[in-house]
Amino acid sequence: MRLISAFTTLAIIASVPMSAQDSAPRFAIFAPDQLFKTSARAKKVIDQLDGIGKGFQSRIESKQKELEKMAEQVKSPGLSDEGRAKLQRELQDGDLAFKRMQEDSQKEFNKESEKIYGQFQTEVGPIVEEVSKERKLQVVFQYTRQNAGMFAYTDEKWAVDFTDEVAKRYDAKFEGQSAAPKPAAPKPAPKPAAPKKNG
Repeated sequence: MRLISAFTTLAIIASVPMSAQDSAPRFAIFAPDQLFKTSARAKKVIDQLDGIGKGFQSRIESKQKELEKMAEQVKSPGLSDEGRAKLQRELQDGDLAFKRMQEDSQKEFNKESEKIYGQFQTEVGPIVEEVSKERKLQVVFQYTRQNAGMFAYTDEKWAVDFTDEVAKRYDAKFEGQSAAPKPAAPKPAPKPAAPKKNG
């Protein structure tokens, strides 16, 4: 189910015939941020993303330390000119590889994020729709930090009630299942070609 914006919602309410407007419109607020606080399964989604991000960050930091160590070696007074020139070339190659590694890691993280959040939305959407129909709601507003300013006043207890019900059913429906698809294994670094044997 696609959650419609507040502006679209107001347009829909305004277009309802007067006979239907005699009774107060029934609506609720769905707050994904609240869901991640109250649902154990949703928290696992965040934890999994954090784990993936930390894995990428750890590899990046390890490579960075390796390059820093190499840069210190270049400054060593005991190096011959030939040795220093060779080390500088290796450092330049390492810098280029490091930049590619950062870019690839970001792309891979974004890909995993989309996959995990895609599954999360697929799981939560039907539950939001189910609760909405049970409560005979006409509209569900999606509340996030970005659109908080459109609400001049909100009764917090009432505002979180709908989301808490979704969180409860979400955990109950997927109890015992893994939180999200397993991330793809990182691609191993290419091995250097073996030297050719003479003869």
